[in-house]
Amino acid sequence: MKTGAKIFFGLVAAQALFLLGWAGLHESARHRPEVLLLKGRPVDPQDLLRGDYMILGYDISNVAVPAVMPADGGRDVWVMLEKRGRYHEVVRAGFERSEPAPGQVLVRATLNRSGRVDYGIGKYFVPEGKGTPRFTLLEVEVTVGAGQRLQIKRVLLDGESYP
Repeated sequence: MKTGAKIFFGLVAAQALFLLGWAGLHESARHRPEVLLLKGRPVDPQDLLRGDYMILGYDISNVAVPAVMPADGGRDVWVMLEKRGRYHEVVRAGFERSEPAPGQVLVRATLNRSGRVDYGIGKYFVPEGKGTPRFTLLEVEVTVGAGQRLQIKRVLLDGESYP
């Protein structure tokens, strides 16, 4: 086999391994035993240009963050969640990482330009043609993945898995 062919197949194999590793990382986070239940609300049910998806809002996005930004200009916000009743709610938030107490979960979010906390779980794509049905209660099961970021595991509409 010529050197050019070896390099080509080596690059193809490296790309395939990278993509498989990345997918495996996200799948392992979705299958972790601890699942957090968040109360959500739809913001915009559908966009005709992008396809069927829901923009989700969460009660935990309304967080009081200290007004003083860190000197390095970082926009990462560390949010401590704790189960209160049926849902996980915010205990505290800040720019400094702290250790969670028993029963608490530490997650990383981003402070967006409007001053709201963004967890990166605001869009949920659904199979084409499914659209958004009518419902009265929206709940989202999430897990904590790589880098302490939240990932959607399942969306529940009126207690039933959707779609």
